[in-house]
Order: sequence, then C-alpha cells, then structure tokens
Amino acid sequence: MNSSQITKKDLLLLSRDRRTLFVLVALPLAFIAIIGSSTGQLFSEAENSRKHKLGVVDDDGSELSTNLIDDLHILKALEVESYPNQASARRALSENRIHILLHIGRDYDDRVAELEVYDILHAGEGRLQGKLKNFDIEVEAGSFLANASQLIEIVVFSAALKTVSPVVIKRNPKLALQIKKAGNQSRPDPEEQLAQLPAPSQNEAEPSSMNSIVYQTVVPGYTVMFVFFIVNFMARSFIGEHDMGTLSRLRLAPITRSGMMIGKTVPFLIISLIQTSILFLAGKVLFGMSWGKQPWLLVPVMLCTSMAATSLGLMVATLVRTEAQVSAYGNFLVLTMAGISGCMMPRSWQPELMQKLGLVTPHAWALIAYDQILNSPTLEISVVVHCCLTMVAFSAAYFAVGWWRSRDME
Repeated sequence: MNSSQITKKDLLLLSRDRRTLFVLVALPLAFIAIIGSSTGQLFSEAENSRKHKLGVVDDDGSELSTNLIDDLHILKALEVESYPNQASARRALSENRIHILLHIGRDYDDRVAELEVYDILHAGEGRLQGKLKNFDIEVEAGSFLANASQLIEIVVFSAALKTVSPVVIKRNPKLALQIKKAGNQSRPDPEEQLAQLPAPSQNEAEPSSMNSIVYQTVVPGYTVMFVFFIVNFMARSFIGEHDMGTLSRLRLAPITRSGMMIGKTVPFLIISLIQTSILFLAGKVLFGMSWGKQPWLLVPVMLCTSMAATSLGLMVATLVRTEAQVSAYGNFLVLTMAGISGCMMPRSWQPELMQKLGLVTPHAWALIAYDQILNSPTLEISVVVHCCLTMVAFSAAYFAVGWWRSRDME
C-alpha cells in the first residue's frame, strides 16, 4: 500500500459524506449572503447612491447662509435636510436619522462682514484662525461618523470659504477688477475644450458598483475562515479511524509514517481546493465580485491557504484524543484565529496592534494576498509571493508537528 491508495480510499469516503460537504460549501455561502445583506448591498442598486445625511439648522437666515446650504446640496455624498432648531436636530442625530448636524449661528453674516481679503487668502491666520468657530458654525457628528468629524469640518469650512470669497473680494473694487481682467485674458472657448477631450473608450471598464465592492472583502474573508473549518473534520476523521483500528492496521502496512500522513492529508487538501473554487465562483456569479486584473494569481493563494489549513488539521488531529476535545479545542482555535486575522471584518478596520497580532496566523497572510489581487489598483506580485511563501512556512511547521506527534498515535 502507498500514499496514493490511502488518498483514493479517503476521497471515496469523503465524497459519500454529503453532510460534511454541505457544511464546507453551503454554510459559508449562507454566511457570505447574510453578511452582504446586512450591509444593505445585496442585489440593491438603490443602495449604490447611499448618502450621508446632513441635518442643517440655520439661525442666521441670511443670503450667505442660504448660499452655503445650497453649496452643500451640490455634494453628491450628502443628503441635506433642514431642521427648525438645534433640539429637534440633536434628537434626530441621537436616533441616527441624520449622521451630521450643522448649526449656522446668528452671527454668521456679521462674521463674514468683518473679513478682509487677507483672511480669505490666509485661512490659517487672522480672523479665520479658529476655522468654523470664527464663522459661528458648529458641526456635530453622530456615532456613524464619529471618527470623521474633523474631515466633515474641513468640507464645511471649504464650502463656506467658497461662498463668502466673492462677497469679500467685491468690497475691494481694485482687486475685483484685476481678477476680472485676469479671468478674461486668453479664456478658452468651452466648445473647443469639449472638442479636444478624448472620446471614451468602449473597452473602458465601468466603475464597480458598491454591491460588488462589498463582496470583494466578504467573499475572501469568509472563504478563508471556512477553509480552516476542515481542521475539525480532519480531527474527527482521524479519531474515527483510530477508534475503528484502521490507523493501527495502516501502521503495519509497508508504508512510511510520512507517506501515511501525506496520504491522509491530500484528500482534505483536494476537498479544500474544491471548496475554495466553488465559493469564489459563486462570488463572481451570484454576487458580482471581480477576480482582479490577474485572476491566475488566485490559484497559488488558494493552494497555499488550503495547504496551511490541512497541515493545521493534521497537527490538531494528532493532538486531540476525543470528539469532545475536537469540539472544544478545534472550534476555539479556528474561531480565534479567524477573529484576530481579520476574516470576520476587514483588516483595515482593525487597530494597528490587532493587525500585527493577526500576522501570527496563516489567515492574515491569505487575506493580504487576496486583497492585493482583488482590490489593489497597483498589483504588487512580490507581496503575493511573500504571502504564499509565508503560508508554505506555516504549512511546513504544522505538518512537522503533526508528523512528530503521530508517533504517539496507537
């Protein structure tokens, strides 16, 4: 007997275990669909135009404040809604009916009247050194955009500068005349400018919808997570064969221990590769995800990820002794590694410390490689190669521990 015969035998047994195959393929697909749906992006083109809701309280009521609000209406990322007073607007903010609260104070028009041209050109100094506060404008961000409040203030401040600059310049007739003359010199004809623009290429790729972008992260994340669930099935398979005495008979067969370990691992490697391929195919067909600019790079990443998962499964299988230990230790190990690596949420959302901690798992390296292939505008093949080599190193380490521990298997 050789390792190929062991592989064929185990593949036949695994193909008959439909419940295992269902868990490895159908369950991750269900998770991917549920997580995608919870983001509000599943098969909903209306969500592609989702905006941040801005509640505005205008206590100034002047032409200038109206111009500022009109300018904010132009921004496609914002959905502006007016409120009669701060109390009602803050209530809406606390209930997440709006994401941002903009309060224009009663002194806004008077503050603009005090400005000089120097204040506009040097916004970090003089009367505008305090930014929005010097305009008598306040911005409050709700929990949805709590960490982006500074960015929101910059956007509102820029809009305010844009609307008040013409008013301030008009107070200086000489400067206004100079600007007008400079603007009239060599002004290009708009029709000529349009004629010079290159025609859009028919082969130019259309921008990805938010629906597909969501699954660029969800599909690889939960695929990697469920690939490592094969650890539990490998451990249960080894325990079952140990209880039936199959492993003891294999030890008596004319085959080396390494050959036996390889023969027992390869079937699960094949199942893992099929599982990954089906999930990525479903991601493209069902959820509209992209496979990146060079889809062939997915193949080595899938292979290395499955190698790491099955090698870890071999190690766990040689460490546990009962079904209860598989449930306790196996599930704990798989879920913990998935959690710290970034399978359950994008790695970019994690704190820097957690991102570094996640690198002790092969999951994180698989996710980095997938992100580089699927999402990076400038693909760095060296990063993908480095991730694959790191996962191969994990595989070798796990397999070595499993091989060493297999001596104690009776």
